[in-house]
Amino acid sequence: MKKPVDTQTFKFVNTNPHNRKTSDCVFRALASVFDISWEKALLACVGIALKKGVAPNDPACYGALLTKLGIEKEKQPRTFDGMKITGKSFCLNTISKDQRILAHIGGHHIVAIKDGRIEDIWDSTNGCIGNYWVIPNDENILANLRNKLDTLSLEVK
Repeated sequence: MKKPVDTQTFKFVNTNPHNRKTSDCVFRALASVFDISWEKALLACVGIALKKGVAPNDPACYGALLTKLGIEKEKQPRTFDGMKITGKSFCLNTISKDQRILAHIGGHHIVAIKDGRIEDIWDSTNGCIGNYWVIPNDENILANLRNKLDTLSLEVK
């Protein structure tokens, strides 16, 4: 797969430590949005997955992880006339450039959005944004969230 071109609303980022392009979007997005390692994101999800009896990349798993971190899910954004919003439009017109967001996009995909751009291994900006979570973009709050993720990761080891 050829590396996609960065745009105003997309930035190529692959947090997978082996630079693989595989079905690990949950761990890549969590790693990117929290500025943590892919392994730490995976381990945090594995701990919850083991308790819930679901796969680590199941929405019930990462949803529970985000809830445990105190981050609330936002409903799918829509235009004033009820139309769905593409990732490109969401980045350009809906969110503040300084927000960090974890968002469903398209059918079964999840991405990190930082600095007003979707960070991923492929450009999904034409997909519609689904439910999403706003992660506080304050370094003290992020540091606290990272510490909580460390604790969750250690529960697996």
